[in-house]
Amino acid sequence: MKIVPGIYSKIQRQAIFLFMVLGLGLAPSALSQQAAIDEAAIENLPPDIRLLIDISGSMKRNDPNNLRRPALELLVQLLPEDSKAGVWTFGKNINMLIPHRPVTDSWRVNARAQINKVNSVGLYTNIGEALEKSAYDLDRANPAYKTSIILLTDGLVDISKDPAVNEKEWQRIANKILPDYQNANYKIHTIALSDNADTELMNKLALATDGMVAVANTADELMKIFLQVFDQAAPAEQLPLESNRFVVDSSVEEFTALIFRQPGSAETVLRSPDKSEYSLVKEDADVNWYRTDNYDLITVQRPLEGEWIVKADVAPDSRVTIVSDMNLLVKPLKSNLFVEESLPLSMLLREEGKTITRGEFLGLLDIGATVTRTEDGESWHQSLSEGLPPGDGIYNTSLDMFQEEGHYELKLLVDGKSFVREFNHSLAVRKAFDVSLDKDFVDGSARYTVSVSAFDQSLNFSKTRVVARVKNPLGRSTIQPFTRTPQDNWQLELMPDVEGVYKLNIRISAVDKQGDRYEDLPDILTFSYPDGDDPFAASAEPVIETPEPEPEQEPLKEEPEAEPVEQEPEEEEPAAEPEAEDSSWVLYTGLGVGNLVIILLAFFAYRTIMGGKKGDSLTDLEKSMDDAMADLEEEDAPAAPAAEAELEPAMEEVTEIIAPDLAQEPKLEIEEDDSLANDLMSENLDLSQESVVENELDGLVDEAPPEPAEEPVLEMPDDDDDDDVGAFSLDDFAPDSFDEDEEEDK
Repeated sequence: MKIVPGIYSKIQRQAIFLFMVLGLGLAPSALSQQAAIDEAAIENLPPDIRLLIDISGSMKRNDPNNLRRPALELLVQLLPEDSKAGVWTFGKNINMLIPHRPVTDSWRVNARAQINKVNSVGLYTNIGEALEKSAYDLDRANPAYKTSIILLTDGLVDISKDPAVNEKEWQRIANKILPDYQNANYKIHTIALSDNADTELMNKLALATDGMVAVANTADELMKIFLQVFDQAAPAEQLPLESNRFVVDSSVEEFTALIFRQPGSAETVLRSPDKSEYSLVKEDADVNWYRTDNYDLITVQRPLEGEWIVKADVAPDSRVTIVSDMNLLVKPLKSNLFVEESLPLSMLLREEGKTITRGEFLGLLDIGATVTRTEDGESWHQSLSEGLPPGDGIYNTSLDMFQEEGHYELKLLVDGKSFVREFNHSLAVRKAFDVSLDKDFVDGSARYTVSVSAFDQSLNFSKTRVVARVKNPLGRSTIQPFTRTPQDNWQLELMPDVEGVYKLNIRISAVDKQGDRYEDLPDILTFSYPDGDDPFAASAEPVIETPEPEPEQEPLKEEPEAEPVEQEPEEEEPAAEPEAEDSSWVLYTGLGVGNLVIILLAFFAYRTIMGGKKGDSLTDLEKSMDDAMADLEEEDAPAAPAAEAELEPAMEEVTEIIAPDLAQEPKLEIEEDDSLANDLMSENLDLSQESVVENELDGLVDEAPPEPAEEPVLEMPDDDDDDDVGAFSLDDFAPDSFDEDEEEDK
């Protein structure tokens, strides 16, 4: 039901392509090959990485071991020679810790000397100014580099003690700074060191520029996430590392092995194909070895061809990157997808700067893409080399396995028999909108806040509308609008007053920046009131539940006190039960007889007034009634049904006497009195859980419903199916729908 954002930009590119073909007279195959090669070459641009590190005082709590330092150290070591990099720290003020320069040996020496200056002494969290100063060249971006910003923070936008000032700054970042980044094609990757960070802003900055969003709560998570972000900012060709082994072919000029060690592992030793061993303590002119407490970074120039072995307890995320004359180029891949969206994949091989198109060479390749979902380990494999090799050397496919939310790892493996290449990419798959539920207490009453956040950053937030059909435990439904917040999400507050399960069917009418509309229907949201977190519910539950088990437990406690089996108290209990039945039978029989006596007296009075002459029959009836009462007094409980049977002839005789006389008289007519029902209907009772505020509906409908004072709540028909809140449309707000309902009622 959702229209994938960006479709119109694709149409525009296709139109430009057609114009170039027709206007320049180029062959479509040649032009498509050149365009694909040019786009793939973007991935081969050297990276320009700018790291922004939060040093506010809250970092003492969220990063007590200052894990930012080893993360920065890893970045400094991994940056390739042809890249550019710089580091800024920010609190209240912004400081360029490591100058933004091309990466050289001297740059690395200076950078390592500055790492220990990363601290937690800042007073505020000035994210906006840090973004501005690190992107000082937005208006003159260098096309020779692929620029990425890595924002590492733990908090919210905080530049003043006045919340209004902070809110204004938030809006400035979202509406002024972020569009400038988008226009310059700069990517922003956000890493939060706390769940208390501004999630809305982190998502907005990253998703609007197709960057990564991550939250690191531990040291291991931070290092892993930092490495993933680096791979996004500076992707590199790799050699497969399996079972501590990798194979170097003749085209490899240099490799760099990043080996993470398991805790307690012995020192790393690298063994070459000629059985030579290299380590930290053994110096070699072609080997550069850097070691920390967690990993070894080993660079080998002019390596021998063949199988290399890593002798260590190797941990996950270890890898071997290469510099080679044989290059695997992959067209830039998206880092964020929506559920059910496809990922186009295009790749080619280059040798000494030229695309390989030789059929005899390409026919030997085995190319496969494996996608694994991190959350559950489910994986999919898709081959790119089936059939004849492409004439232009460019392999194309579409990956369509992203049917669920989650984090996915893509591994592209090219096996050329005499060489192997590997390319890895991480991406996140989300729904266009995220729904969350929070609970707090206001004056002792539970308040539930439903929030809807947009991952689709192509939205026109001011024109997008969100409403919910809320069904309370009594089965009554109301349609209620969400309110847009300054942070570009939508919220609905509920104050439940009926115990039970509430269900919300949310409908989103979205409008993108091009004016196109689409609808999104999140999953039905369900919550129970009260729940286990409600302190008032916790104190009330024992009062309700405790009395019920007590009567069942008391006899169990008395059973051990029973005498030996001979006394069997169970025989006395059945004796007591008939006594209760006897008394009830006597009571019911007495009431029945009393009613008969009243009827007879009434009949006697009637006959006296009307002058009837049926006294003999009445005398006989009274005598039979006296006899029946005497029998009841003499008999015990088991005889009660028999006594009732003896009353039946008397009842029949009364009927025979009374019925003919009543048939001769006019029937007594009782007029129906509906005044009580009318009074109840005129009460305008509101059984719904909440009412719709009229001014919140402005903009949702073209015309407000007539007489809003008489319609405080938009109540929906009850649903027989308790498992479904029921579908609805924004047309429910239209005045015509109310008119139709009124006509049907008439």
